[in-house]
Amino acid sequence: MKGSVDVIENRPLLQDQSCKQKYNDQLEKTRFPRWLTLCLGICVVFLHFVSYLLNLYVMNQYSYKAYYEKKYPNSSLKSSGNTSACEQNTNTTEYKQQIVIQKLTSEWGIYCTLASNIPGIIFTINIGSLSDTYGRKLFFVAPLIGTILKNGLCCIGIYYSLNIEFFIIFYGIEGCTGNWISTMLMVYCYIADLTEPGKPRSLLYGILEGIIGIAAFLSSTFSGYLIKWTDGFFYPEVTSVGFVSLGLVIVVLVLPESLPESKRRDKVSCLENMGRVTECYRPNFSPHGKQWMFINLLFIFILAGFANLGRVQVETLFQLNSPFCWDSVRIGWYGALKIGTLSIGGMIMIKTFHFCVTDEYIALAGFATSVISAIVFGLSTTDTMIYIAAVLNFGNTVTMPIVRSIMSRMTPAHKIGSVFAGIAAIEFICNMASSLLANAVYDATVEIYRGFTFFVMAGYAVVGIVLCCVHIVGQKRHEEKTNLISTTSIE
Repeated sequence: MKGSVDVIENRPLLQDQSCKQKYNDQLEKTRFPRWLTLCLGICVVFLHFVSYLLNLYVMNQYSYKAYYEKKYPNSSLKSSGNTSACEQNTNTTEYKQQIVIQKLTSEWGIYCTLASNIPGIIFTINIGSLSDTYGRKLFFVAPLIGTILKNGLCCIGIYYSLNIEFFIIFYGIEGCTGNWISTMLMVYCYIADLTEPGKPRSLLYGILEGIIGIAAFLSSTFSGYLIKWTDGFFYPEVTSVGFVSLGLVIVVLVLPESLPESKRRDKVSCLENMGRVTECYRPNFSPHGKQWMFINLLFIFILAGFANLGRVQVETLFQLNSPFCWDSVRIGWYGALKIGTLSIGGMIMIKTFHFCVTDEYIALAGFATSVISAIVFGLSTTDTMIYIAAVLNFGNTVTMPIVRSIMSRMTPAHKIGSVFAGIAAIEFICNMASSLLANAVYDATVEIYRGFTFFVMAGYAVVGIVLCCVHIVGQKRHEEKTNLISTTSIE
């Protein structure tokens, strides 16, 4: 086993015809053609993400309602599935109550994020490396079960009107088994097992992001209507349980294994397994990239996460209150427009840029759209400006999958799971920290200027643009040096 690993280390990553034949041989064992195998993996994360986002939209609005009824049971403003508790006159008591409720809801969101993501980081660090040893399929199961438990308990909490603080425990249960980020990690590994590095893999990662965008489009659109049609939050939450349960059925009964025994890593201790996720940031990890390149890409990924992942919850709070006072249906349609633009725009952007430039320039362009969109959203005073910000946001999700693709291109094939586990753990941290910071900034500035938190997100993207430029210059120099060495050795 060790000898085969050494051979893989010293060979260019999946560049020869024999590697392609190995992939074909591997897929024959699954009894499915490659396209169908990939579709099944993507379908699982699609269902999980629909469930996750449906729960997110429902709980954002349910928590607002729950705190309003708890804090001001006799208030003249009432929030339900069809209406938004919103007062536009800033001199009234009701407007001041809204400010209090926004702060309480924002703080509740912070605690839920911590409860879900802190244990999720530890879980995700381990499953990526373990999947290099035991295969991918096994580690699809736990995140799906965790989300089923969390969403099911939320259904019980909504039905019996439990204290809203109890829901924080439910999010903690999901965190102990990973959440949708862990499922995404497995799908990224799954795709890497079945594709060649470079533009084909980057395009497929872009398509995956587009599929995720479709999932988000559907969940954001129908969440508002489900809340309106049922005049409540219980049945929309039950629907979220149904989606993730279907994903679990596909994994258990249909999804084939993508990593054959011959390509798996040796078993190691738990501590050594956790240490594998940092291998790529050490010297001499790969002949295809320098140590500083992996570290720089890590910071680019972190900045992309901070610029994008924390926006959903504060956007909802921004829209629920004056001067917008949106109801659940309008919030759902906005989410659908934004996510639809992201999905279509992202795929078109990746395919178009591939005709003339490399992946590194696509990541830079993604940051540029994030800057413009965040600034316009932060300045918004009318519905039209918010919709314009959504359209301008068309490329902000491409940076994170493109960074994954670049790193996989630089990584030996048998170590991809470990590298992606490290990236997924960072994504957990970004998801947690960006939400915490966005909520904290919103909480601190809501009475001064509510759009300030979006200017902070634009700042992250500006720094990301600088780091992308550094990577592009460094990558060119590395390629020139490598080509020179190859030419010299041939002579």
